[in-house]
Amino acid sequence: MTEASTPDRKPTPFEQKPARKAGLGAALGNGLAAATGALVGITSKVFGEVRERAGTSVAGFRARPEHSRWRAYALGSYGIVLAATLVGQLWTDNALNAYVRVQPVELPALTQIFVRNDSKKSWSNVKLTLNGIYTYEQPQLLPGMFILLQVNRFAVFDQLGKPTFAPKNIQPKNLSIDTFDQHFETELKP
Repeated sequence: MTEASTPDRKPTPFEQKPARKAGLGAALGNGLAAATGALVGITSKVFGEVRERAGTSVAGFRARPEHSRWRAYALGSYGIVLAATLVGQLWTDNALNAYVRVQPVELPALTQIFVRNDSKKSWSNVKLTLNGIYTYEQPQLLPGMFILLQVNRFAVFDQLGKPTFAPKNIQPKNLSIDTFDQHFETELKP
């Protein structure tokens, strides 16, 4: 006997489907499943149409020559902003590469000005001007070297060359550094 001609056999316990009880819970479950299916079908239809219309709108926009122009404008503007940012990052008003610091000292009560040449070139004919009035001059400052001065070492010279030194308690506000070919000015904060 072949398998096709076997008489009706009983399914095994694993092959048996549980019998459904027709009750209120089953009817409510079937109703909710049908409502959910209908809601999914309606939203799929609505949003499918919206997606199709949006796709055709985007394709139409890209096909216009204005789209290419606007894309070029956007990329060009981005390039200008990027270039301006890089120039702003690399530009410095400290052409001398000078490092300047104010050092207040408690005992004895005085203030020192520290100036270091952080460039790779030596400075010649160095003139430091404190608060636009008092000056200090030095013939040369080599790269990596520094000047450490008390504020009372800065002076004003009269016509005869007689110095009048700055008072020890002067408040340093700004310092300008002049060399043979460059100038740098900075605000001083104690």
